[in-house]
Amino acid sequence: MGDSSADLSSASSSVETLVADWCARDHGRAFLQLDHQVIDSTTSVRALIAEHLIGLDGAETDRSRDLFNAFGVLGRLLATRGGSPSLAAFTLDGALEAARTSDASWVVPSRATLAEGYAAARHEQARAEATGRWEYPMCAVPLHEGIVAIAAGYPDDDEDALAGWAARVANAAVLSGARRVVVSGPAAARAALAETLNVAGIELLSAYEVRPRPAKR
Repeated sequence: MGDSSADLSSASSSVETLVADWCARDHGRAFLQLDHQVIDSTTSVRALIAEHLIGLDGAETDRSRDLFNAFGVLGRLLATRGGSPSLAAFTLDGALEAARTSDASWVVPSRATLAEGYAAARHEQARAEATGRWEYPMCAVPLHEGIVAIAAGYPDDDEDALAGWAARVANAAVLSGARRVVVSGPAAARAALAETLNVAGIELLSAYEVRPRPAKR
């Protein structure tokens, strides 16, 4: 029992040492202030990777698969927390140096999964930003007398995604006090929005004619 406790304590110390060394190397290479913050915020997944690197989790095949997954998670965290592409590119080098190795079978696939995780997360962020521009009220222009013009340009052809967007827009339009709406955009988005507007009790206008204001006397 005593030997097991000692081994566990020694292993834990080795993990902490490797992570500290890895982070220090990344800090030495980072040149953006945000990258320094991101490095410090990813110590948990770095510790998981360190455990695999020093062989704490058993069989080689299991360790390799879990190690690749952990590097993929690290890549996603670097992206979602604002880490630069440079940080994603050099962080595995820091792990190699901290682990005192440069020639290992896990290096190439780990670099690939980290890059894929980073790229996937950045793509998802960009897509979320693009679709977010079409949420209400950013997609709407108030006209007068409870009439609102809506640009139905939601950039997704998936029926479920369109239905969800249309439901959110219709609900927000009701809460804003809109009673009549004129819609412009692709047919699929217009159809999805028309259905939800009808359910919400908002009249869909086929056209809207701008009426000039009467001249002041």
